[in-house]
Amino acid sequence: MSSIEDYISKYKKTGDRKWFALIYEQTMPRIYRYFYFKTMQKELSEDLTSEVFLRVYINLKNTSLDGKAFISWIYRIAHNLLVDHFRKENKAGQPAREFSDNTRVSDEEVLKQESSYLKKELDLQRPELLSAIDTLTGLQKDVIMLRFVEDMDYTAIAGIFGKNRGTIRGIVFRAVEKIRKEMNRSDG
Repeated sequence: MSSIEDYISKYKKTGDRKWFALIYEQTMPRIYRYFYFKTMQKELSEDLTSEVFLRVYINLKNTSLDGKAFISWIYRIAHNLLVDHFRKENKAGQPAREFSDNTRVSDEEVLKQESSYLKKELDLQRPELLSAIDTLTGLQKDVIMLRFVEDMDYTAIAGIFGKNRGTIRGIVFRAVEKIRKEMNRSDG
């Protein structure tokens, strides 16, 4: 089975759309899930995902990315696109909301389908988990989702948010501790 690095390399060398299609097939579900997790809106998530891949298609040949750098780059595009979307929405007179802090985790299936860590370590079957995750800041939710749902490493996450690896590790540690405290509080 070929890797994303192979697909990127072959696409850059040949320009053949079949390689881009394979890149798309391998990464699109992750990007869609990111948008859905943040917006809980199917159509908006589809539109934003399409826009990300349009930008990737236009710019990929001009980059020197390997697989890990590509994943960070594509999430950075998604993150920036989402920030721009909510800024435009707020300027257009839509009800004001900050995308980072007011996102509720309401779709358990988004979490359940991918995260062995959340299942094993935090007992995903407990209903208190989603409530506990909702107490996190927007950045903590994003980092937890990327680390444990998308299984990204700290370096890749750091690249997405323009922070250093140690900062991301600290955010994850504090978020997991906060989740555990919230879940223990609901037990007692």
